[in-house]
Amino acid sequence: METRFRAPCLVLIAVALVAVAAPAHALTVQLKPQNSSGESGRATLTDAGSGKTRVTVEVTGQPSGTPQPMHIHKGTCAELDPKPAYGLPALTNGKSEATVNVPLATLQQDAYAINGHKSAQEVSTYVFCGEIPKE
Repeated sequence: METRFRAPCLVLIAVALVAVAAPAHALTVQLKPQNSSGESGRATLTDAGSGKTRVTVEVTGQPSGTPQPMHIHKGTCAELDPKPAYGLPALTNGKSEATVNVPLATLQQDAYAINGHKSAQEVSTYVFCGEIPKE
């Protein structure tokens, strides 16, 4: 390869490698206990591309053997819209992962919160909640 083409090619390769290695936009939501549950943790939301968001939840203090429904709701932890905006898989053994069909930027435009319910039978009892920070 001629010397005059080598430098521009190396620059293009370096730019491509940086683009591939760049981490996706991610943020952490602190999940705080509600109703004296003692359950707390964090949710990591990552831009998964194509209008989707990856949600990874880790909670401590969950009762053993009790899957807990979780959702993303419009509103704040103090004032949630009771109708879930986006469903998440039940928290089991303190963990849950899912990809939801909404861009992360959309979840940061308005007030949204992630909350967990005591059980499928007691969905009206919230055991943890965390607000998704706005951009």
